[in-house]
Amino acid sequence: MLRNRLFGLPAADVALAVVLAVYSQLDVYLTSEWHGNKAVTGTVALVMAVSLAWRRVAPRVTLAVPVGGLVLLSLLYGGSETGANLFILLAASYSVALYGRDPVTAAGVYLITAAVHTGLTPEVHGIGDWLWEFVMFGLAFGTGLAMRTRHARTESLELQADTLRSEQDARAAAAAEEERRRIARELHDIVSHGLGVMVLQAGAADQVLDRDPARAREVIASIRAVGEEAIGQMGTLLGLIRGDAELPLEPQPTLADIARLVARTREAGLAAELVVQGTRRPLPAALELSAYRIVQEGLTNALKHAAAAQTTVTLRYGERDLLVEVADDGRGANGNGAGSRRGLAGMAERVTVFGGQLQAGPQPQGGWVLRAAFPVSQ
Repeated sequence: MLRNRLFGLPAADVALAVVLAVYSQLDVYLTSEWHGNKAVTGTVALVMAVSLAWRRVAPRVTLAVPVGGLVLLSLLYGGSETGANLFILLAASYSVALYGRDPVTAAGVYLITAAVHTGLTPEVHGIGDWLWEFVMFGLAFGTGLAMRTRHARTESLELQADTLRSEQDARAAAAAEEERRRIARELHDIVSHGLGVMVLQAGAADQVLDRDPARAREVIASIRAVGEEAIGQMGTLLGLIRGDAELPLEPQPTLADIARLVARTREAGLAAELVVQGTRRPLPAALELSAYRIVQEGLTNALKHAAAAQTTVTLRYGERDLLVEVADDGRGANGNGAGSRRGLAGMAERVTVFGGQLQAGPQPQGGWVLRAAFPVSQ
C-alpha cells in the first residue's frame, strides 16, 4: 500500500496524470499539423490524462474515459488529433490489466474502440497501420498482466511468510510456556528437598544441642550450606524466568551426583543407601537430570512423610532401559503418598517425556516404593 498520497490518491499516479496532461496540452497547442478545434481537442486530452490519477482506485474508469475521448475525437475529426493520447491509452491499458477486476472484458471494449478509431483515421494505409495500434495495446496490456501475476505471486509469498512467522511465534510461545513449567518443576524439586533436609537437620540439632554442642554446630553448618545452595539455585532459576540472569555456569545434576544426594540425606538423619546394578554408561543429559530429580523427590518424600528407618535408592542399568527406584520402610500409602501429589504429577510428566513409565505405591511387605523406567536406545 502506497503511503505517499495527494488528494487521497497515490502521489505517483497524480504525478503521471500531471505529466501527461501537460504533455497533451503542449502537443495540441504547439503542433500545427493537427486539424480540428484545438480547444475541444485540448479539453478532451486533458480529461483523458487527468483520469490516470484514478488508475489504481478505479482502473475501469481510467480506461473508459480515454476510450470515450478517443471515440469522440474520431467521430468529430476522424482521428485522435494528438500523439499524447497514445501514451495516455497505453498507460490506461497497462493499468486496467494490472489493477482491474475484469481486465479481459476491458480489453475487448478497447479493441472494438481501437478498430473504430483506426477505421475512421484518414492516415491509416495498409495492414501495418491497421496493426500498429493493436500491437502497441497488446504490449502494454500484456505487460500489465505479467505484473499482475508477479504481484499476486509476491502477495502469496508474503502471506506464506506471515503465516510462517505466526506459526514460529506460536511455537516459540509454546516452547516458552513449556520452559516455564519445567522451571516450576525444578523449583519444586529444589525447594522441597532443601527445606525437607533443613527441617530434619534442625530437629537433629535441637536434640543434640545440650549434650553434644560440637555435633550441633556441625548440623547447623550443614543447614546453612543446604540453605545457601537452595537459595542460589532459586535465584538462578527465578532470574531465568525474569530474563535478567545469565545461564548457570555449573552443569546440571547427573546420575553421578546421586551418591552425594544420598549422603546428604544420611546427614539429615535418614538411613539411606545407594545400590547400582549393571554397567554404568553415559546417557542423554536431559534423561540423567530427570532421573536425578526423581531420586531427589523420592528422598524428599521419605524425609517429610514416610517416617522411614531405611531408604534404598537403586539404579539399574539395563540393555535397553534405566530403572530408578526409591524404596523405604515407612508408613506406605499413608506416608509417602500423602500431600498434594503435585510431586508425583511432575515426576510422571518427566518420565512420560522420554516414553517411560512411573509407578508409585505401597509395597506388599510395607513401606513405599517409587519406580521409574526410562527406555534407552542403544
